[in-house]
Amino acid sequence: MYELNDKKIGAHLKELIDERGYKTTADFCRRYLIEKYNTVNYTEDKLNEDLKTAKNTFSKILNGKQRITLEQLPILSKLLCVSCEEILSAGKCYAPTINHVTNYEIAQSHDRKVWDKYMKREDTIFLNCDEYCKTVIDYALEFKNYAFMKYLLDEGFIWFVDPNTDVCDMYGYRAGTSIKPKELAKNYPENRLPTEIQFQDRLRTQTIALAIENEDYDILESLRAREIPEMHQLTWNGINPAFIYKNEDLIEAIANSENEKVIDYFSDEFTIGIYNNKNITVVFPFLSDVIEKMLEIGNEKAAAVALKKAIIHNKDTFNKIDDMIKMACKLHHDSQTEQMERLIKVCTETGCSVNDANMIKHFKENADNYAYIYSTFNVDECNYVSFHYRNNGQYHDIITNICKVTSKKGSAEIKSLVKELNECYNRIISLGGEKYAKILL
Repeated sequence: MYELNDKKIGAHLKELIDERGYKTTADFCRRYLIEKYNTVNYTEDKLNEDLKTAKNTFSKILNGKQRITLEQLPILSKLLCVSCEEILSAGKCYAPTINHVTNYEIAQSHDRKVWDKYMKREDTIFLNCDEYCKTVIDYALEFKNYAFMKYLLDEGFIWFVDPNTDVCDMYGYRAGTSIKPKELAKNYPENRLPTEIQFQDRLRTQTIALAIENEDYDILESLRAREIPEMHQLTWNGINPAFIYKNEDLIEAIANSENEKVIDYFSDEFTIGIYNNKNITVVFPFLSDVIEKMLEIGNEKAAAVALKKAIIHNKDTFNKIDDMIKMACKLHHDSQTEQMERLIKVCTETGCSVNDANMIKHFKENADNYAYIYSTFNVDECNYVSFHYRNNGQYHDIITNICKVTSKKGSAEIKSLVKELNECYNRIISLGGEKYAKILL
């Protein structure tokens, strides 16, 4: 038997709350209220209203000035994963209890021992979602617990990019987990995590955003931070915007950064592989959005760096496409002229028929008709631009993306850079002829 000692019970509860990863008493009280009023009608406003009273109550309990009630006891037992006997005996008496650990509390923990114990469980609950259909990774990202996410990556429990292959599909970079479900539970619907990791690039990009916020820049390259899976599916027709996932938190994290390494990394050109093992040069697909956000929050120094690099990329793109179009037109003109001259020579030697005369007229007119050449120029809604032509049975092409900015904010220098960027963007679009005149800024 044991005697109820409110001070010892309060001290023991403090230890348990700390062990379970709650940073503050307020965090624990919030979770307590959610558990207590687990109904759809319990709003965030009502929770915040009750939080003050709960904090006051538990402050007294933890300091031994108030006794635990029968109503509070089972909720505390569930949240702290201990028996009621252990709580009332201040840790002296233990009774068998189901070791119920929630994704919610693990995701808030910063204790490596807690993580290790959780990941080594034989029931592999790491793979399971809870009653709210959320996994521990969902909660960790929601709570911005980058330390836990880094632990999972460093220990090889999960990976967002398969280090053993460069292959990418439309869903991601062959992400996965080393934790395997129990044999009897492989097909259970709650084993959601493996599928979520593999098919939701949101997890990778959200982790990248946290890495930037936590100044862990060395991980960016291994997570292929400036790439998106859809870019690797690029063709001459561009990308369907409906397939692209844009992570606003990542854009904001980059825009808020003042670190030169981050700004350079996300504004520099880089090479990626697409179909037929072809490599193309692109910029971060949301660079325009990043610049817009930088100007919105007043990070002009970083915006100037990104704008200057975007201008260089746009100018290089214009020059390359312009040269290719000129070459395609010249080859077309030369080919038509050569065929016309060959036919004229034959007609001179053999006598010109009406049909031959019409053919000569056709070649002459077609030599200066470049409509079909311009028809291969394409720019899509996401500002991916392409052009291709064929010569001697071989295709020559370019596929890349270009930048534009609509913001009117910033200093005179920034406005000048924005104007230069957009003028270059317009020049690129104008290379497509009349077809693209209507989409100029």
